[in-house]
Amino acid sequence: MLKLFRHIRQKLLQENKVSIYLKYAIGEILLVVIGILIALQVNNWNEYRKDKVKEQAVLKNLVQDLRADSLSFSDNLVILTQINILHQVLYEIGVNGIDLKIEDPNLIRKLIYYNPIAIKNDPSVADKISNEDIRKEINTYSRYLIDLDFTYSEYAGLLENRMRVFLAEKKVHHLPNYFGNRDNSIKGAVPLDFVDKEGLNLLSRSPEFQQLLLEASIKTKNTESNIETVLIQNQKLKELIQKELK
Repeated sequence: MLKLFRHIRQKLLQENKVSIYLKYAIGEILLVVIGILIALQVNNWNEYRKDKVKEQAVLKNLVQDLRADSLSFSDNLVILTQINILHQVLYEIGVNGIDLKIEDPNLIRKLIYYNPIAIKNDPSVADKISNEDIRKEINTYSRYLIDLDFTYSEYAGLLENRMRVFLAEKKVHHLPNYFGNRDNSIKGAVPLDFVDKEGLNLLSRSPEFQQLLLEASIKTKNTESNIETVLIQNQKLKELIQKELK
């Protein structure tokens, strides 16, 4: 093709057709420019396609993490609901003198497993997404997680540093039920009577414990409320991403 163009140029010059030559030269330049523009456009399209494939992979990974978090948070809500019920039972027993049955005394010292992975696995994930709506919802989800981190830290701190210490000082743990339970060492399950029911029943009448119970209830309910908020945003974000992936 280049040889053909060169031959045409030489022929025009030999025939002294300067004006035609200039027009031809301009046309040739335009063809070259157009070719370059087409090549750039193809290259840009290829880069866009590669970026889109990468973005799709990021979104798919994010959805998987969100699903895992959703299951974990749902399990947490079940446990926190049970803990809140125990708090209410202990209040009724200790403050109102109502004779109620304590189903699972271990819940008074139980800490939920909290380890969300979405966003924390990739803190800059929002910057990798081109869809503005998804970026916005990711940032909202991140803010809700920060709030939840704070309330969980308060809840876990009170449980670990005060409630468990208080229970140990008051000797309400029934050690034979823990160390004497053979299934416990195999399955990792804590027997229901590890915390002595009668001891906890009596302890509920103590003003000192009642004050600690109030604080534990507040922090537990705050954590529960924030998890519910995060779960709603989790579902909203998943639906938006799934719509983008279709």
